[in-house]
Amino acid sequence: MTMFSVIIPTLNEEKFLPYLLESLIQQTYRDFEIIVVDGTSKDKTVEVAEGFQKKLPRLRIVVSPKASLPLQRNIGARHARGTWFVFVDADSVLLSYFFERVNLFIHTYQPQLVTTWCRPDSENSRDAIMACLFNLVDEASLIIKRAYPPGPLSLVTKEAFESVGGYDEERAYNEDVDFGIRLAKRGVHMSVIKESLYVWSLRRLRKDGALKLMQQYIISAMPILFLNKSLKFLPGYVMGGHIYDKKRQVKRSLIREYRLKLKKLTKEFFR
Repeated sequence: MTMFSVIIPTLNEEKFLPYLLESLIQQTYRDFEIIVVDGTSKDKTVEVAEGFQKKLPRLRIVVSPKASLPLQRNIGARHARGTWFVFVDADSVLLSYFFERVNLFIHTYQPQLVTTWCRPDSENSRDAIMACLFNLVDEASLIIKRAYPPGPLSLVTKEAFESVGGYDEERAYNEDVDFGIRLAKRGVHMSVIKESLYVWSLRRLRKDGALKLMQQYIISAMPILFLNKSLKFLPGYVMGGHIYDKKRQVKRSLIREYRLKLKKLTKEFFR
């Protein structure tokens, strides 16, 4: 039986998915299968995935009836043959020794729910700080016993996954936190491998800005910290790689530049 089943939900990820699949080709530990679950993408995501099937013969592609992270993850789990499910976002990248290190950790500590530290997808100092904060949040959450599997990367045993019925498909946000809360109630708690084994994409930070992203995190963190509950919806949160389209980003940057110039001119006028 395959030990790991890598489950990748996608929606318009033709530009990002190849990096993840290429990182799977480079793995030093090879006992895994890959299941791409596409949410009816409008771009060439499925074609891109199909192009990797020769290099990754254990790659399968499943099309979901609609785009929904919890639904797509559950669909992937239903098609999985492994004893461990690896849920990874399409814009993440696994380091070449990812499975080698994870396999060693699993056999040493016998966990049921695991994540690892991450590193940012750029050399930018701001991004490095954000990744460091993300890792620190994981560590702090362990101390206060509010540790839940992060969306970008989490691993769970098939047995633990099925014990809570998988992800809640009614959720449009924080489905990973809700999943972790239900697992914790059954005595399944998250372990963190204290090594950066995957690359965390900060594209949402670059699109929305640090202030907006931090506001979203704070809003969603409050009920988790004080009530041990998670938000089911978050206004403005959208799934899919299409929201990072370069043309839209160019337009946004031009608008931002225009606003800055206007602000500068206004200050000079009233000086």
